[in-house]
Amino acid sequence: MNRSIFLVLCGLILSGCVTNSSCLDMKWERLAQTDRIVISDSLGREKRTIQDKATIEKITAFALSYRSGWETPWGGTPVALVRADFYVGSKFLGDLSVGSNFLTAQGCGYFQSLKVSAQEREAVMSLFAVKDPYSDK
Repeated sequence: MNRSIFLVLCGLILSGCVTNSSCLDMKWERLAQTDRIVISDSLGREKRTIQDKATIEKITAFALSYRSGWETPWGGTPVALVRADFYVGSKFLGDLSVGSNFLTAQGCGYFQSLKVSAQEREAVMSLFAVKDPYSDK
């Protein structure tokens, strides 16, 4: 009897570790207050700080267009080479990272990932206005 309970518990724990966790709404509205975006690489080296309101609004609108479809892959969230951190004053509001064919961000209690096309990646990288580490150009 105890062995059966143990096996059931192990099965439940393992199934939780290998299934995807999806995020129905990333709640990007929290970024509306942003007054500064810091763009950095995967090692945390700052590449650019954006304080221009029009550019901040464009980047925020990009994020808002990707409200749903995010998930935590069973193998873990991939690591992107470019990251944008959103702030109002010194308060951290959220992040959006850009990988070769994915975006990552914190949402729904976990780091989430979303597949994107090369054109979508290029669009956000042009808004970030830093060198695209995934581009052949």
